Amino acid sequence: MKKLALVSALLTLSACASPTTPSGPRADWRCDGGAAFSMRLKEDGNAEVFAGGQLYNLPGVPAGSGTRYTNGAVEYWERGGEAMLNGAAGGPYTNCRRA
Repeated sequence: MKKLALVSALLTLSACASPTTPSGPRADWRCDGGAAFSMRLKEDGNAEVFAGGQLYNLPGVPAGSGTRYTNGAVEYWERGGEAMLNGAAGGPYTNCRRA
């Protein structure tokens, strides 16, 4: 019975694995007004942003300077050690620095 429970638990945990599991380290940002969010690069090259209780998957797009990701509604832009996040729940996210 214990072996069956162990096998069941392992199968459940393996089902949680995903090929798009974030691969990069998480960057936590603190912004003016006390707002905060986190960002992580995924294996597929997209950015995963968690802000205001929502999770956003943002594809990379060309940027004049820095690194930029957007899905058309939400935009994350990092350059020169600062970041901004537009269109995400819980904002505004301006003048953000790594926590």
